[in-house]
Amino acid sequence: MRLFELETPRTPQQLRLDQLSATSQRASAAVKQERLRQKTQRAQQALQKLRMPAKPRAAVIKPIKPIKPIQAV
Repeated sequence: MRLFELETPRTPQQLRLDQLSATSQRASAAVKQERLRQKTQRAQQALQKLRMPAKPRAAVIKPIKPIKPIQAV
């Protein structure tokens, strides 16, 4: 066995740092995944809006008011 192959047991402080580092990496991966999920959801909603035909607006026809005749003076 060579010297560089020997590994000393990690101290409790080193283990704690490793654990905190792993937790940090998991949290950043979760944030990245959530952002990607939200981006995908927004894209799907945009596609859904494009696929749905626009509803024709109900044409509201206002009646024309009768014109009052101009009286000559």
